[in-house]
Amino acid sequence: MDVLSAMEVFVRVIKLQSFSLAASDLGVSSSSVSKQVSHLEKHVGAALLERTTRRLSVTEAGAAYYEKCQLILSQVEQAETLVTELQGTPCGLLKVNSDIAFGSLLLAKAIPVFMERYPDIQLDLVLDDGAAGIVKEGVDLAFRIADSILPDEDLNIKELATIPQVLCATPEYLALHGEPRTPEELKEHKCLLSTSSKEANRWALSNSEGTYVVQAKGGLRANSSLVSIGAMQAHQGISKLARFEADRFIEEGSVRILLPDYDVSADRLFVAFPERQYKNYKAGLLIAFIEEWLVESLQQEDVV
Repeated sequence: MDVLSAMEVFVRVIKLQSFSLAASDLGVSSSSVSKQVSHLEKHVGAALLERTTRRLSVTEAGAAYYEKCQLILSQVEQAETLVTELQGTPCGLLKVNSDIAFGSLLLAKAIPVFMERYPDIQLDLVLDDGAAGIVKEGVDLAFRIADSILPDEDLNIKELATIPQVLCATPEYLALHGEPRTPEELKEHKCLLSTSSKEANRWALSNSEGTYVVQAKGGLRANSSLVSIGAMQAHQGISKLARFEADRFIEEGSVRILLPDYDVSADRLFVAFPERQYKNYKAGLLIAFIEEWLVESLQQEDVV
């Protein structure tokens, strides 16, 4: 039995509180996960988990063993990272999570350049718009576009860039409902709302005379801008989008920017990565690369 591999499986089961979820995350069968834990229990001579049809709980011995396993696995990865740095050739797997908009429209363009620069690094990229992706077990770093991210004692959070926003709607929607000429008139319109944060639907617009804050209202709330874009294209309301999301629709003429004389408060691009006892060398390389890529590639296009 590979004790280190079994330890990793055991830690994953506890963190995810599920044999099946751990199996899915590791890319193996549930029976394989169960056998690994059973072999580990036989190896240490104690029951580590209590299994019932409804719940999974950790024994006293399992809880103590879990803490030591985490430390051992962390030290092993730290040692491997150190060797990688000394060799001067970054290699190995890097697990990355991103919200869908940034991941599909911008990160997808940057990653091929990164992989060309570091051909021995393998990337496992998962896109989702849920906050859980940031702390999901096994993720090395996560990118999120938001107005803010709440501090988390288990995470390091770094701001990478400012992401300009625009308000837009289709000509068909505006023909039916009229075009708002002032921030105040937005209150009379159907707005497509976000569930990303408590402040996400407080739209702040500024010009030379000051800043106006509008509490956007509407019948649709979603955690993904893809839903808002779909509803906007179906002429269902006004959407607040990152400029890089809206550009393609603006260029083809299917939507129009509203209140162009006002600046919409920008969101920010954050990267979050687990607080650990060592620096993840590969993650640091990707973060530095994305910062460089944003400056060189996107500011030229006024995207950030």
